Amino acid sequence: MIAVTQPRRVAATSLATRVAAEQGVKLGGVVGYSVRFDETCGVETKIKYVSDGMLVRELLSDPVLSRYSVIILDEAHERTLRTDFLIANLKTIQAKRKQVTDAKGKGKGAASEANPLKIIVMSATLDAEKFSRFYNNAKILYVKGRQHPVKTFHTAVGQTDYVDSALRTFFQIHVDQPPGDVLIFLPGQEDIDSLEKSIKMYARRLPVSCMNVLVFPMYASLPPSLQARIFSSTPAKSRKCILATNIAETSITIPGIKFVIDTGKCKEKRYLSKNTGGGFDTLLTRDITKASAMQRAGRAGREGPGFCFRLYTEEAFNGLAAAAEPEIRRCSLTQSVLELKCLGQDLEAVEFMDPPDINSVVAALKTLWILGALDNSKALTPLGRQMASFPVEPNLACIILASNTHGCTSEVVDIVSLISSSSNLFLDITDQRDAIADARSKFRHPSGDHLTMLNALRAYQEMAQSESKGSRRDWCRQHFLNERTLTEALKIRDQLRLTCQRAKLDWRGSKKDSEEAVMRSFTAGLIQNSALLQPDGTYKQLMGHSVVKIHPGSTLADKKVPAIIFDELVYTSQIYARGVSSVPRSYFSGATPTLPNGS
Repeated sequence: MIAVTQPRRVAATSLATRVAAEQGVKLGGVVGYSVRFDETCGVETKIKYVSDGMLVRELLSDPVLSRYSVIILDEAHERTLRTDFLIANLKTIQAKRKQVTDAKGKGKGAASEANPLKIIVMSATLDAEKFSRFYNNAKILYVKGRQHPVKTFHTAVGQTDYVDSALRTFFQIHVDQPPGDVLIFLPGQEDIDSLEKSIKMYARRLPVSCMNVLVFPMYASLPPSLQARIFSSTPAKSRKCILATNIAETSITIPGIKFVIDTGKCKEKRYLSKNTGGGFDTLLTRDITKASAMQRAGRAGREGPGFCFRLYTEEAFNGLAAAAEPEIRRCSLTQSVLELKCLGQDLEAVEFMDPPDINSVVAALKTLWILGALDNSKALTPLGRQMASFPVEPNLACIILASNTHGCTSEVVDIVSLISSSSNLFLDITDQRDAIADARSKFRHPSGDHLTMLNALRAYQEMAQSESKGSRRDWCRQHFLNERTLTEALKIRDQLRLTCQRAKLDWRGSKKDSEEAVMRSFTAGLIQNSALLQPDGTYKQLMGHSVVKIHPGSTLADKKVPAIIFDELVYTSQIYARGVSSVPRSYFSGATPTLPNGS
């Protein structure tokens, strides 16, 4: 097989769909894809588009990726954590398979490992020399693209409100420029939702003689059916406006784009460990790099001459970093360390293009030791190997394994499925929080958000059995619930149940009065995400000692409880805990799960 890796799920699925259509074959046959919680491929598949994380997971069951003869690492310039993991391991795998191939010629070696491996690293903005040196001076091929000229404009002064500036720029284009679709790059979903409402509102006030405006959002957590709308042809007397995160910078080509508006901002995952006590991942809005700016401008010149309007000065552009810092230098390494341990490797010993920060490595080892995945000698435990078998973060896998001990796996798998979804279940609209609280009162559980989520999911399932699709949508809207999250969670649940069966866990395990069992299970995995109430009314982390606040969208936002556990910390002007539940302090002792019977 040929594997083509993509840093983003939407790129893998849309490329597979496009190539299958061009080849005139059914998707899932000769051409297929595999992304987290979604796979469409079979025994006939020869070309498989995969998210880089899924190929990493294949390594755990097939350490030399023997099914593949060619692996293409696409968009390698993005240097995601998974991509760097693959870059390092593929170099080792290639050497090992070559060694076996040579030995086979002398009558030795395993046939399944004997086929040589070809590696192709691709990108439009790649430091090719650096990659070539890493792969023992591999050949560099420069392929001229069919790029049309793009005229670039910068603002005369810096813009403080990039959303408002993008709104004004769009309508200047719409009123003054000839037909052609517009692509606007924004940092995140919140900005996209805000700008979408504003554009639709002002578009209704335009003269009848103006073209219609069709607005389509584009971000990673959007359902595939809604993502696909951006590729549709633009009707006559209309202009399509795509509002996208940096997901649209690479990999996908949106037909009809003639104008690009670049806010110069993106959201970047970063592991914060300094000045905040304990470490945690957070998404921070930051300036893009020159490489990203060039990619964004290039989107306007795919089908003909185009225009790029940068909402920042030329001086600001010249001051941008050349390329983004690799994720391995700024993200949590907990899952990567666990995966390497399963492969019999140590992160410190792996040859990476850019070595990780030693503090991040230590933090990952500490986390895995606390969860029981590693022993005192940093060796992988049987429990750690079980954690790695689940397609979720180690702390969530730990929760599922702990639920087997407490007899509440059914409830825990439901909640973990919701947490693992790509968007939040509860819609948080600042100016409607009173109405939201009233609408959700029937789901509210006194312990907090986790069991409230479970109540909402089960109410949705009960209602969905007898109601139509439209009624389900209305029900979710009335209760300020994200229906997309609910439907995605049910698919994730199916996969987690299957993984439980393979791990010899009974996912049907349930208790009539399950509150204590569920909370004990969650405490096992979220022991590092815990905080104690202080005399001054604040919460201080049990590990890390940062002062945190309960997020205003939580069911516990207006309550004071002795101790809390939480899913994540969100850093804005303050450190907020999201996905919060109250637990007794006594739960923090003896929280490590045990292996299921027979393992």
